[in-house]
Amino acid sequence: MTTLGILKVFKNYQKAAPNGRKKKAYLNAFVNKMIYRTTKTENPETTKQMVNSVLNKSK
Repeated sequence: MTTLGILKVFKNYQKAAPNGRKKKAYLNAFVNKMIYRTTKTENPETTKQMVNSVLNKSK
């Protein structure tokens, strides 16, 4: 993602209602991406589907 894309997403996040669905969706997407990136570094066989299944079990 380019710098402009990141800035656009961040601006949309800031404009969202404090406790709204959009803000929760942004945070959930961010958490999923960061967990995936961290585990992918440690274990290259990790897939996004594996991360999502583990996160769904913990909810």
